[in-house]
Amino acid sequence: MKRYLFLVALTFILSCKSSNNSLASTETKPEIEINQVLCPTDGNCKIQLHYNSSLILKKDTIDKLYPVIEDGNHIVVEYAFSRKGPEGTADGDYSETIYFEIDEKVDVLNLEGDKLADVNLIFGKECFCRDEAGYYKVNEGNLSFQKSKDEISIDLSFELNEISHRISRIKKTVKL
Repeated sequence: MKRYLFLVALTFILSCKSSNNSLASTETKPEIEINQVLCPTDGNCKIQLHYNSSLILKKDTIDKLYPVIEDGNHIVVEYAFSRKGPEGTADGDYSETIYFEIDEKVDVLNLEGDKLADVNLIFGKECFCRDEAGYYKVNEGNLSFQKSKDEISIDLSFELNEISHRISRIKKTVKL
């Protein structure tokens, strides 16, 4: 009888759902798959928006740049292209990631050239490709950003002369 009462009580406890109304300060929208012409056909592209965040550019012990997303008052945009390597290879995967941040209060922004540093625009390449893998600041290109109540539109074109890259343009409207 004690076992039966214990099991009934345990069932009630485990079936209760606690209500937690607190939100984490950094809210992330789910990744959005991008199926459009600008994504190379041999991989997948996704965009993710990190709200209430800031993009911090740090350097490691060998003075190489890398991004960190922390709490803040910006929207951090993360755009990624990835391609799986051939079956049976340990290091054949390839990816490129673009990060930048926009102040949450900004509705329209147009930047060109060196002004891209204002949004911490950074490009990352991850692959087994000597002397090219890593993160790079982007100083050549154009960024157009528009935010409305219902959507965010991004049009970014850029060039990196230091390395080869597959992505050179992002043109996407994300529904909010």
